[in-house]
Amino acid sequence: MDIEKPRVGILSFTDPRETAALAQERERYIEARHRELRDYLQKNGVNVIDPLAEMRKGWKIWFGIRKSAEVNECVQRLKAEGADALIIGCWHWTEPMLPILSSRSLNLPLCLFTEDDPNWAGATCITATGASIWETSPNPHAVTHERILGDRTRLLKWVRGVTALERLKRSSLLLWGGTYCLRMEHLQDDIPHLKSFLIGDILSEGQYILVKRAEEIARARVDTFLGWLTQNNTKIVYDGAMLTEEVLRRQIALYLAARDRLEELSEEDIAGVSVRCQPELSEEYGVTGCLLPSLLPFREDAEGLRRIVPTVCEGDIKGLITCVLLARIVPEIPPLFGDLKYAGKDYLIISNCGGSSIYYAGNTNNASEALPRVTISGQCQGASGGAVGYDGGPGELTIARLIRIKGRYLMQLGLGRSLSITPEIKKSIKWGQMWPHVALDLGVDPARWIRAAGSNHYCAIPDNFTDEVSYACREAGIPLVRIDSDQSLDGFQEQLVDLVD
Repeated sequence: MDIEKPRVGILSFTDPRETAALAQERERYIEARHRELRDYLQKNGVNVIDPLAEMRKGWKIWFGIRKSAEVNECVQRLKAEGADALIIGCWHWTEPMLPILSSRSLNLPLCLFTEDDPNWAGATCITATGASIWETSPNPHAVTHERILGDRTRLLKWVRGVTALERLKRSSLLLWGGTYCLRMEHLQDDIPHLKSFLIGDILSEGQYILVKRAEEIARARVDTFLGWLTQNNTKIVYDGAMLTEEVLRRQIALYLAARDRLEELSEEDIAGVSVRCQPELSEEYGVTGCLLPSLLPFREDAEGLRRIVPTVCEGDIKGLITCVLLARIVPEIPPLFGDLKYAGKDYLIISNCGGSSIYYAGNTNNASEALPRVTISGQCQGASGGAVGYDGGPGELTIARLIRIKGRYLMQLGLGRSLSITPEIKKSIKWGQMWPHVALDLGVDPARWIRAAGSNHYCAIPDNFTDEVSYACREAGIPLVRIDSDQSLDGFQEQLVDLVD
């Protein structure tokens, strides 16, 4: 499946004065730096929109932008091609009002970039331009603009973070069954407010939409799917009660119905879904929806390659927004979603109640590698159904969770280390043994962690993407709370005092 790339515009400005010294040498330098930056971004998966490629084809005197009319032309080109962010090359002196015009007209996340080169006045340009942008502050993006001195790796992180946010703001979420499951108040939210600054739309449908379609799924599709599970060596433990073949077939039909419904809604740009499950599916309909959070956020199934759809349970709106943000930053890897099940001095356990992306069974999007590590066995709750269990493996994880306190949004964020699930860890799990489990070390005191946890649900993605999440939150005006530091956790407790009336 095609993965949407960040779309970023780049503009380079020059000194408008016709009498400035070293003019030809300066313009060749600006062009070289501009092209180097464009090529670097393209090689690293960024869709670069470069108006100067056409406007300055075969240039003889001026390469950089030097007139207001040229700024306007660039702005029109960037708008037409749908740029999500703007990078301005501050390679040498320009009049700051020219970059301000572009920022004011585009109203996009903005980064000023220059090289550490003593031959030219890049430092003068970036500081004068940045200060002037602050002075005018034509929009919130101008206030939060970033400045980077030669660090292209950091620039890529900025690109991934801010463009993920911009795409999130145009996306829709879908809540099957609505929100507020099991009277967990923190799963609810102020939907109109969220749509004013963070998400495009939040749609809600009754779970009967899935049930009706599941009942109409052709038996041959379910046969093929069940065969795919067994051919890929999935361990299926029928117990004659909670999990029988007929129960599993109903669960498969629910999953296929969800995929079909998303196809029907393809023009709504659904970026992620929640399935409430309890009690309408798990008790009234009679089977749990555990295959949805297990397989919707996975790249393939019995019917071929699939779009990775971040999926949460129980109508958790802030959890879903967090998962979708992580997926916009790293679209090729499904985000992990689950409950904080245990917090001890050596590790935390993240374990969702019946299913979470099977990617984490082997840190792979290949079914032939993930499914042999998966066991489907009878649930410990609901009328019937199979839980999709596995043990997560070792690796670095970015942990995140959007929370809200007295109407104020914050992002809890940390970098942790997932651990192998040892026999000792496995032996200590009684409730929900059949669920997926990921053991995590955040390097913090568990008592401090419990005091500061903003939810029982947390989200994660492999590797270190804390900078990208930080950039997205800065652009959205959402303060960060680091949860991988005892000092930060203590500081968070002190901040709560400021919220008391």
